[in-house]
Amino acid sequence: MSDSSFSKGIGLAIAASVFWGSMGVCAQYLLQQCSFTPLDLVSMRLVLAGLILLIMERLVFGRNIISPLKDIRTTVGILVAGLLILVSQLTFMLAVAASNAGTAAIVLTLVPLICAFWLSITEKRPLTMREGICFVLAASGVFWIVTKGNFSTLDLSFAGVFWGFVSAIFSAAYSIQPRKLIMKVGVGPVVGFGMLFGGLVASVMNPPWTMNVQWTAMSVSAFTYVVLVGTVAAFWCYLSSLKYVSAVIVGLMVCFEPLSAYLLSVFAFDLRIGMWEGAGICLVLLNVLVLSLPKKSSEAIKP
Repeated sequence: MSDSSFSKGIGLAIAASVFWGSMGVCAQYLLQQCSFTPLDLVSMRLVLAGLILLIMERLVFGRNIISPLKDIRTTVGILVAGLLILVSQLTFMLAVAASNAGTAAIVLTLVPLICAFWLSITEKRPLTMREGICFVLAASGVFWIVTKGNFSTLDLSFAGVFWGFVSAIFSAAYSIQPRKLIMKVGVGPVVGFGMLFGGLVASVMNPPWTMNVQWTAMSVSAFTYVVLVGTVAAFWCYLSSLKYVSAVIVGLMVCFEPLSAYLLSVFAFDLRIGMWEGAGICLVLLNVLVLSLPKKSSEAIKP
């Protein structure tokens, strides 16, 4: 793999995490101030985002979005990807509801390790020394950012940790499962039809006419941002990055999600960056620096 492809993959993964992190601020507003439930938000954003992506594929890029569905294996793979996205999103919301966002973010740092474990079994790909170091840096950085050095802010309830772990498993799964599909038919059909299917499944569980949300100019703006930036752009960047770098490295970039959410809150609410948060930010940035160092041929950690 060329250095330019590697850098492009890292950039796309970081962009996705930043989009997700900024989306979290809008989602929190909708959940706390506008009577949205987690299922309301997940179902509506997935359906609309899926439709927008498919429309863009057809009208903007002029691609045939139906041709990938003519192959039954491709169709099944896309539907599985949609279910993985849906379940990972719902279980993350359940983790937040059962504990708090900080606890859920800490558990999600397990994603690259789960990816590495799965790939070591299926592809006999051992975890490299570089990836091991980066996992420690990313997990420590996220931990310090979300706790601010006060460990009592974590709610290590069984339900919160359980749902967070389930979310990490499914997040790792949708980082690995659609990679071959994306290489075969492109990002648009996989993400578009996958999200549309996942959103329709969620809508069956939570029919749109039963939603009791408050629509105002502010809530419409926040929801639009959630759909366009926090869902369409984020998932497109995330899954596009899988064409250039491994799912393990992409998972390591998830650490930018809580970092971007925190920095946005600093600017939006005029908060001060404390010592622990500053140290956490440095560790997250160091994670990327270590990944960008020249590779060595003998850096694999033998199992």
